[in-house]
Amino acid sequence: MKIAMLGWEYPPFINGGLGTACEGLTKGLARHGIDLLFVIPHLFGGESATHMKLMDADGERQDQANARNQKRQRLGTVSTLEIPALLSPYMTPERYEQWIGALQQDRAQEAMIQGSNVPPEIAALLKQAPPSVKNFSCYGGDIFTEVTRFAQQVVTLLQNEDFDAIHAHDWMTYPAGIALAAITKKPLVVHVHSLEYDRSGQNCNERINQIEHWGVQAATAVIAVSYYTRALVNKHHQVPLEKISVVHNGVYSPRVVQSYRREVSPSARIVLFLGRITFQKGPDYFVEAAAKVVPHVPDVLFVMAGAGDMLPQVRARIRELGIEKNFYFPGFLRGKEVEQVFSLADVYVMPSVSEPFGISALEAISFDTPVIISRQSGVSEVLAHALKADFWDIDKLADLIINALLHDELRADMVAMAREEVKSLHWEAAAHKTLNVYRSVVTKTSQATTPSGCFEI
Repeated sequence: MKIAMLGWEYPPFINGGLGTACEGLTKGLARHGIDLLFVIPHLFGGESATHMKLMDADGERQDQANARNQKRQRLGTVSTLEIPALLSPYMTPERYEQWIGALQQDRAQEAMIQGSNVPPEIAALLKQAPPSVKNFSCYGGDIFTEVTRFAQQVVTLLQNEDFDAIHAHDWMTYPAGIALAAITKKPLVVHVHSLEYDRSGQNCNERINQIEHWGVQAATAVIAVSYYTRALVNKHHQVPLEKISVVHNGVYSPRVVQSYRREVSPSARIVLFLGRITFQKGPDYFVEAAAKVVPHVPDVLFVMAGAGDMLPQVRARIRELGIEKNFYFPGFLRGKEVEQVFSLADVYVMPSVSEPFGISALEAISFDTPVIISRQSGVSEVLAHALKADFWDIDKLADLIINALLHDELRADMVAMAREEVKSLHWEAAAHKTLNVYRSVVTKTSQATTPSGCFEI
């Protein structure tokens, strides 16, 4: 079976859980014999993964660079098709305007990298950008124009490709998926990793919300990352529950977990927050709970790893509370930096306001770090041996943190029991459920319909 998969990001260039999920799911599907063409909007080239055969936007395979992979046992394969587009995970319309404005103002690469008006996340990309994408006038003037442009390119490049179904991840790829399904008459599966409601609460962007609505309504089948998300899709977009399959995310335990605790023995107890510092992730509740923990555990160190629009607000509140010495901000972490911070933490706290899943909780457990999670998270459905609190209950959250820090036996028991749970939460299981969805929609191909004009944004 061949699948055209439309995604936002793919490791090693990731900004959040979607890239991790796409990597794990594609590896699992490849092991089940599925051939995937993974289409991704990208500012520059260089994607790589051991289970992939890379493909440039012009369709030329990079066989020489991947010859060593051909020696591996062939099950399924994943080819990557990169389409130049200024789209980034978790980007808002406002953020897009900042990016495109900065890029159009400063065309010269060095000026853009060094200029203070260039967001740091895009400056890192520009350092490796090839000449073909340095003229940023080709990009859309707003994020919705850019999403439409991406959809047009997807249709142009894939309309004559041979595949059995289309699998689109989250809202930026839904218009492309809908358009491609309309032209090819192939079934469409849309994968909901989060909704605009999760990201923005009552302050939803109505155009994004509308695109999500078109996507889940036009799809032959919908995949949700949790029953929590399934219920939200049903409530906010009137999609019948029987149309929505739940496929929980998985986790791969690290092959080698470096024992940073043996290398570094900090005297302070470490409480970790790792994620985007945005409304959805509840960083403000983390700070308020921290203020209640400090009097009981004076040497505690709260590590807030990540970046986001609430960072200035969070820092200001920490100063107001007088607990600056108890906080450390390492910024956005990747790779071994993530391994290190998970391994050093005494407890990981995920106080999300609305979390479709929360793959970072599973990653923490894979590093033998106990977790405290909000009840408003999908991962709480699959983790019985995690401490849980409502995101808004800062007294309960603080109490759980204090007890976890002061009682070594509690942390040890949490880790031991949670580790057993995580063993069943692997990507092969997620891939098997996804494969069942594929098989189901392929049998309904003749009944697949697409509302006329619904992909025009």
